[in-house]
Amino acid sequence: MAISNGVIFIWTGTNANIPAGWERVTALDSKYPKAVANTSTEPNTTGGSATHTHTSPAHSHTLQNHTHTITISGISSGAGNAGDSRENATDHTGHAPFTSGAVSGGGLSSVTSTYASVSNDPPYYEVIYITPTTAVGGLPNLALALSEDTGFTNNTGKYNGYYLCDGTNSTPTLANKYLKGAGTGADAGGTGGSTTNVHTLTHTHSVSLHTHVAATSGAANGFSQRDEPGSGFVRHDHTHQVALLAPASDPISAADIVLTTTETVEPAYKKLLAIQNRSGTVYTPTDIIGLWLGTIADIPTNFEIISTLNDKHLKIASNTGEISNTGGSNTHTHSAQDHTHTAAGTHTHTANGLEHVSGTSVSGSDNSATRDSQVHTQPTVTNETSVYNTATTTAESSSNEPEYRTVAFIKYKGEKGASILLNLI
Repeated sequence: MAISNGVIFIWTGTNANIPAGWERVTALDSKYPKAVANTSTEPNTTGGSATHTHTSPAHSHTLQNHTHTITISGISSGAGNAGDSRENATDHTGHAPFTSGAVSGGGLSSVTSTYASVSNDPPYYEVIYITPTTAVGGLPNLALALSEDTGFTNNTGKYNGYYLCDGTNSTPTLANKYLKGAGTGADAGGTGGSTTNVHTLTHTHSVSLHTHVAATSGAANGFSQRDEPGSGFVRHDHTHQVALLAPASDPISAADIVLTTTETVEPAYKKLLAIQNRSGTVYTPTDIIGLWLGTIADIPTNFEIISTLNDKHLKIASNTGEISNTGGSNTHTHSAQDHTHTAAGTHTHTANGLEHVSGTSVSGSDNSATRDSQVHTQPTVTNETSVYNTATTTAESSSNEPEYRTVAFIKYKGEKGASILLNLI
């Protein structure tokens, strides 16, 4: 007896052509085999996920400082207020345009980012895992086994009729692939997966409105005013202080800003060779490796559990020099994403009036009652665009393990009295 029921090997043909005396191991359909944590850990537990996403810390944006141009124009001369003996006698030409004060408030609300769900599948080749229905004499023609033998050479010595699965000699091309169980009832041969992990990031901020602190206009030659009928005219030179109130609205463009992040992601792995029996007959070399889902105590006596892949996913080596190479990680994060936002359009403000802050009378004594409404138009304010300072979106760690079932990897040691079991039918 070479191979007992429950010892699992690999089939890369169709479901209909599974060799007589062998059956599909449906527990490994759509699953990746992962080695048990250690040689005393029982196999046949599941884990992993088909997809993953990330959570993220909240971020916000402050508003970049910007200014508006304020213009205060003069108007033509006119009489004073009703019942007031004073009157304006000359036009006031207004003040040179000046800029608003610094921004106060504004900014974007603190929000988290959503990382779109992506697949956990690494580059894979779909296979059918098979086991004998009863004890059989050896591995059937065209079935695959695994090997950690750095001395493996195609069709040589004890590997007579066995070939590396590198696409030559009519073998499947399995180099650098993870062996994923084909879907329920499906044939082997499907491929897919990637080591490139790309998420689309979205988030939406609400906008806090802002104002501008008061700014002072430049001085202007004042209007002339007669303080009493028949008196001389007094010229009032003066400045104004103007603050800008919050605009009615200041929406941002691309509130749902889209970013992408690209990383190389694959689960923690260790490499073995995949070799195929193309001898045309049943043939089981010693030291080939199969899989086991039963209890450790029930591993057949002509097989032994190995620790080669402890707690690792299986990845197929390209050649003997890659045997036992490791890499990957079962968790990952992503580099920070810097971004900003701009307004959907321009905005303006309403000025808070014409507060008279300083003035000088060239002659006379009245330099405080400048009668703004008589000698000025209301200030005008230019439109500007809000721009927000850069902030960073980061991803918190997430698992990238695909859906797996744990197995014990077991090595065939041959029958008592023989190191190789040849051509048993």
